Amino acid sequence: MKKGKRQKIESLGQRHTRQETISGYLFISPLLLIFIIFTGASIFTTIFYLAFTKYNIMSSPEWVGLDNFTRMLQDPAARQMAWNIIRLPLYLVPAHTVVGLLFAYMVYKIKNRFLKYLSRTAIYFPVVATTASVAVAWGFLYNRDFGAINWILKTIGIIEEGIPWTNSTQYAIISIVIFSIWKFIGIHFLYYIIGLQNIPETYYEAAKIDGANEFQVFFKITLPLLSSSVFYVILTCMIGSMQCFDEPFFITGGGPGVNTKTVAIYIYETAFQSYEMGYASAIAAVLFVVVFMFTALQLWLQKKWVIYDYE
Repeated sequence: MKKGKRQKIESLGQRHTRQETISGYLFISPLLLIFIIFTGASIFTTIFYLAFTKYNIMSSPEWVGLDNFTRMLQDPAARQMAWNIIRLPLYLVPAHTVVGLLFAYMVYKIKNRFLKYLSRTAIYFPVVATTASVAVAWGFLYNRDFGAINWILKTIGIIEEGIPWTNSTQYAIISIVIFSIWKFIGIHFLYYIIGLQNIPETYYEAAKIDGANEFQVFFKITLPLLSSSVFYVILTCMIGSMQCFDEPFFITGGGPGVNTKTVAIYIYETAFQSYEMGYASAIAAVLFVVVFMFTALQLWLQKKWVIYDYE
């Protein structure tokens, strides 16, 4: 009798789980359908068809096989693009990961509720502003002769002559990193704040009872339990920086020369200025494969250090 009752309960539980699963898919189906039609189909067409054609919009695509990929290997600009696809993440990923975490932890520790809300708003506000509009303002800040940044550095005695932030191969990448942190750090700050709020207070209470100091609490409790948020920030920032367009396009224009020109900018110029859609599609296909491989590697490595279970 008990066995039959247990089986009935298990059957009801499985049915309830199945209904929840179906309901979940039904809820996401409209957005999934839109994604498949407007994004998925475009990606598929670009990678498996246009990348192997010669196409300039004015005429029908002409199949050329692997010619676009052969040309890419011989393209001098492609070497700089390949280096930039590695160089930008080397700067941007650590900067966003560390600065975002520091901001989030400092705001999390603020006791005054009003000050905490004010700090959250101030850090996240640049994300809401359009990149094009704030980039104009930052262009004035970076101006060698009249920019506020050089004026401040001269006033406090750090430099004697103005730094050509956007026109120097030495400082162009730094100017992009500074702007990127100011503009987009709020996104990663938000992920960290949510992660910090999800850590059970019982861990901190137990640590205080054991006599742990703030430094030990952060590295032994907070950071390990925040590893899932750290991983998500690293992953999304890596993907975003490998496809970076806004920061170098608006701040340095990809210059000086091709020093900060990213693959995304090169795709844009090839497709919409030179109208070589086939070659641009081939570059985009390679970028897709590279980003996919790095993402797969990150997803595999995260099993070794990310903690998901707090209990």
